[in-house]
Amino acid sequence: MSKRLWNQVEELNWQSDGDYRRVEEFIKNRYNLSSAKELAEFVDSKAAELGREFKTAWLGDPGIACSDDSWSDLRYEVVGRGREFFETITVGKLQEMADNNDYQESLSYSFQFLYSH
Repeated sequence: MSKRLWNQVEELNWQSDGDYRRVEEFIKNRYNLSSAKELAEFVDSKAAELGREFKTAWLGDPGIACSDDSWSDLRYEVVGRGREFFETITVGKLQEMADNNDYQESLSYSFQFLYSH
């Protein structure tokens, strides 16, 4: 199941433009409600996993220089870039991404339509 869901994440092509509106339309057109919710839960779980794994580095001294909101965006960015990027992320790479504003706001917004019913 994880491989299938990672493939679905990669099909969103988030890294091409980071446009959550485009991704939302892609999801609406491609998946039924149940499948879209499954994908949203997977993406959320992976972002939460990063939060747990790198919380100390984010809050440490000197820490990863970004606000709470940006920390969320950064983690969803990592997930949106796909399995290989996710599995090889490091504190140094997260810091570099934060320093260079190398992330978009926010892959999680692509799934908000699921919760507006």
